[in-house]
Order: sequence, then C-alpha cells, then structure tokens
Amino acid sequence: MPERMDRGKRRQLLKEDQAFIGRPFAMDKGSVRAVQANTRHLALMLLDTKLKHRASRAASFAAGILDATLAKKTEGAVACSKGCYYCCKTYVSVTIPEIFRFADALRGKAEKTARVIKAAADSAGIPQLERETRRVVCPILEDKACSEYAPRPLVCRAVLSKSLEACLRIFEDNSGEMVPFADNTTDIRGYVVIMMQAALRLSGLPHVHYEMNQALALALEDPDAEERWLAGDDLFAKVPVDGHDLARSALSSMTDMLVDNIHPTL
Repeated sequence: MPERMDRGKRRQLLKEDQAFIGRPFAMDKGSVRAVQANTRHLALMLLDTKLKHRASRAASFAAGILDATLAKKTEGAVACSKGCYYCCKTYVSVTIPEIFRFADALRGKAEKTARVIKAAADSAGIPQLERETRRVVCPILEDKACSEYAPRPLVCRAVLSKSLEACLRIFEDNSGEMVPFADNTTDIRGYVVIMMQAALRLSGLPHVHYEMNQALALALEDPDAEERWLAGDDLFAKVPVDGHDLARSALSSMTDMLVDNIHPTL
C-alpha cells in the first residue's frame, strides 16, 4: 500500500474535491475524478466518530448523488410511474447504512414494522435465486406505491425501465427476461455502488449487501443498532449476503482499485 500523502497535498486535494462533491457526475472519462472525490467524502464521513448517525448520513449522501445523476444523465423514455409496482416484489439487497436510514424513517410506525417483521420471516425461507419466482411483496408498499419514497434503497431508485410490457412479463409472468433499463441507469448505479462499498472498506466497516427485509427487521429491534454496528458489533451476521458480493466481478475489481487510490489520501 502506498505511503500516506503529506498533509499539505491532502489539504489541496480536499479543496479540489469541492468541485465534485454531491454533484451529478459525467458519464465519460471525467467521471473518475468525481468518483474519487465523492468516495473520499463518504469515507471521511464514515470515519468521523464525532458525527452522529454517520452511516445513515452516508446513505443519504449516496442517494442524493444517484438521484441527481439519474435525473441529468438518464437517456430515453422511462416507463415507470406512480402506481407501477411490479418490481416491488423481487429480491432486494442493500448496504447496512441504507438499512439504518430506512429504519430511522420506519421507527415508531407499528403497522409498517409489523409488515417488515412478517416479510423478514417469509424471506428467510426462500433462497435468493428462488425469489424471482416465489415473490415476497415489499412491506413498505401501500396502495401500489412506495410509502417511504425518500429513504428507499439505491437499487430501487435506479430500476428505471423502458417498457411496462416487459416488466409485466418479467414480474407477473416470470418470463426470465432482463429488465430493459433506460440508457445509462445501470452504469450510474454501478458507480454509486462502487463509491459506497469502497468508502465502507476504507472506514473498516462491512461493505457487502444484505437481504433487505431481514436486515431491516433486525435494525428496527434496537434503537441503538447504528451506534452498535459502527462500534464493531456484527448485528447482521445471520442475515444472508447477496451472492453477487461473494464472487469476483468487474465491479469488485473496480472497487479494489478505488480503495487503493483513495487510501493514501485519507
């Protein structure tokens, strides 16, 4: 691992980062600098032990970047609209900061909490691959719409389809097709996922994605769950990890390179 950058250079780098932090990034070679700046910002946020609810705040920051970039860089028509809920009954996996942000929004809402607990129990008995045919409806769904739209996970924010007809075949008839995502959306989400995972690794925290319903149910059990997790308590050890995180991929290689690049600058 390269030696840590000296203080003066780090200070200058952080100053230059301000042009990129929290802003939509370009989908070209210039995006690399933006990804580095925002990853560094996320890592420093997660490392700041004086910052209350810093994991939830990191999730909120990542969601903001994703939303802003999707709004600016998504190309072509998007078929998704309020009342279109067909993808809200498939397997969803999230990082733990996203879980804490979601749990904060749900805490004290008894009916929703009860639905989360039931969905967690239903999800526990179904292997990940079978969730594509044995559906578990999202416990946050109400009247065919997301009832907690603001803190919804990154993956939910980025599922933007070009075809309602295709989604009906996929989620109603189990056709096995791939969702015809609007142009750029998968790449944009990939960048933000890499940022979050790299920042978690750089701050020494678990960086994998967990099955949402089971992780959310555990987070709702304890109002101090976020503090305990940040302190090193492995609260989610029994929650299944997304199988994609357990295998090497292009995204994991890119995350490795980003970690190596950012580490000396912290």
